[in-house]
Amino acid sequence: MVGLTADQLARIEENRKKARERLAARAESKAKEAANRAVEAAPVTLTQPAVRTLPVSVRDAGQTVTEHSNGPKRVNDGKSDSANGQDGARKRPYDNIRPAKMFQNFIEYDLSKMKDTRGGFMPEEENERSGMTLEEWKAKQKKTVEDPLRALNPDDNPKCFECDSLEIDYEFYNTFGCRVCRTCKNKIPEKYSLLTKTECKEDYLLTDPELRSKEDLPHLERPNPHKNTYSNMMLYLRYQVEEFSFKKWGGEEGLDKEYERRVEMKKEKKGKKFTEKLRQMRQRTRTATWNKRLHETAHEHVWGPETRLPGKDMAVRQCTECGMETEEIVF
Repeated sequence: MVGLTADQLARIEENRKKARERLAARAESKAKEAANRAVEAAPVTLTQPAVRTLPVSVRDAGQTVTEHSNGPKRVNDGKSDSANGQDGARKRPYDNIRPAKMFQNFIEYDLSKMKDTRGGFMPEEENERSGMTLEEWKAKQKKTVEDPLRALNPDDNPKCFECDSLEIDYEFYNTFGCRVCRTCKNKIPEKYSLLTKTECKEDYLLTDPELRSKEDLPHLERPNPHKNTYSNMMLYLRYQVEEFSFKKWGGEEGLDKEYERRVEMKKEKKGKKFTEKLRQMRQRTRTATWNKRLHETAHEHVWGPETRLPGKDMAVRQCTECGMETEEIVF
């Protein structure tokens, strides 16, 4: 320690003290872990719960304190000793068992009070079952349509347009405002059949905003038959679609003229598109031909015999492959 100052010696002692404390804490934690492992490995033995003794002045709710002549005061909850001992141990034998320390820090959830938020991706239906019984809620989920009660006077009840029957289809009546019975609906499909949104757009030339308007064209929604993740299928009543379309295009003749005009426009567009593609193809072919000629090797002429021109000092030669002719001066 020669040459060390007082501050250095104090720092050395402080570090030594901290090292001893760390060693002691480490040994204590190892001892606790060994004790926990021993408790977990030890066999479980069931014992009867010990009787709790209290002074006379202490009285719990629902319990009475009895005094024994030769012993301390003992709490009695109205059951006999045999019931407290044998029956209690038989009914609740695991009351004295406690979990290990490493399993005591946990959070207990009451799953009956938890609410499914669907991960926040699906909109929550507020008060979906408020004021409804289970049967009413199930009926709503199945989307069943119940016939309302009829009036005592037959004239006050809605009747079918076609046969004046009282057995009308209330689903059509509530959705489309159409009074028709199921028999007439199946008998006259050209009037009361249902059309999809695609058929309304292609056959009757209606637009999406017009089909979304429930005031002009009410519709039924059904699950998509192709895939359940697709949008719901929208169904329209045929005679209502025809009335709206005829009013828009000026009758059946106007609808037919507009349909023919659009067919002709499609043909013209298709013809122009084909002509443009043919022109582009010809241009690409011509360009490819010239590019091929440019990349080919140079032509070497194979000249034939000379032919003297009469009265001139000139001779003509012709290539035997490409037919090119040249005139040369002969000395």
